[in-house]
Amino acid sequence: MPEAQPLVILRPYQENEFEQACVIREITNPEKREKFRDRFMLSGKWFDHYLHLAIEADGVLVGDMQLRHCDFTMPPGALHMGLELAEDSRKHGIGTQALKAVAHYAFSEGHHRLEGSTAQENVGMRKAFEKAGWKFEGILHDLFVEDEKPVDYYSYAITKFDTN
Repeated sequence: MPEAQPLVILRPYQENEFEQACVIREITNPEKREKFRDRFMLSGKWFDHYLHLAIEADGVLVGDMQLRHCDFTMPPGALHMGLELAEDSRKHGIGTQALKAVAHYAFSEGHHRLEGSTAQENVGMRKAFEKAGWKFEGILHDLFVEDEKPVDYYSYAITKFDTN
């Protein structure tokens, strides 16, 4: 019998969830925590070029969803997203459901394209993109440098036209 899919919703954070959000995002540096606090306190509203939302699965806070739109680098209607899940919430289908939820959210808000990427070695996230109906668009070679080593990222996108 297949495992039941978790009920995943995106919602604004509640004020008392700041510490847990920092744990999920692995933010320990005091300066970075304060910078994040500004965005956290406006969760559910665009601030600068970010929109932060909590990811809840079966009534429990399990992740952070970021939507980004920079007027200088992206056309109207296109968004970039970032997704972070608590370590114990991975490998349960939550990432796939969150990707479906964020696409529905973006399209219902009038956007037509949503894109995201993940490190080459993050096979679980790559599978989540594919299961959620996102299309692989290419490899972003040496996108980041970690410990003086280049890291490739795999880029995915979904459009409102893909879902028809």
